[in-house]
Amino acid sequence: MKIILLFSLIFNLQAFASEKSVRVSYYKNLFGHIHKNASRYSQSLSTIGCGHPIKILGNNGKEVISGDFFKVKVGPYTGFIDKKYLSSKKPNCFQDRYPHFFDNVGLSLTDMYYWGKLYDQYAYGRSTVQ
Repeated sequence: MKIILLFSLIFNLQAFASEKSVRVSYYKNLFGHIHKNASRYSQSLSTIGCGHPIKILGNNGKEVISGDFFKVKVGPYTGFIDKKYLSSKKPNCFQDRYPHFFDNVGLSLTDMYYWGKLYDQYAYGRSTVQ
């Protein structure tokens, strides 16, 4: 039993260690979150802003994808982010275009967290209601 547990632990550590940065993408909404799991309802690990560079993780040069989410690394956090919020080029962000206005708004970390949660819950697409 102990040998099986030890083997399982070593295998899992090797799989985790083999995940490396495949490429860098940029967050394209005003605010958002890095999630603990591949779900927009999961716990938030960190709040990010527009233009923030995000490392996409992968194995053997292929991205780790879970549904519509990429496995990512942002600073010390490893989590998931919906791929529809990422861009291969740095986007033209509101806070970059109007830095004086944005700085004077005085958003707190709590405000940024709630705005990011709002973007997570926003449903994109065309309505089918008639």
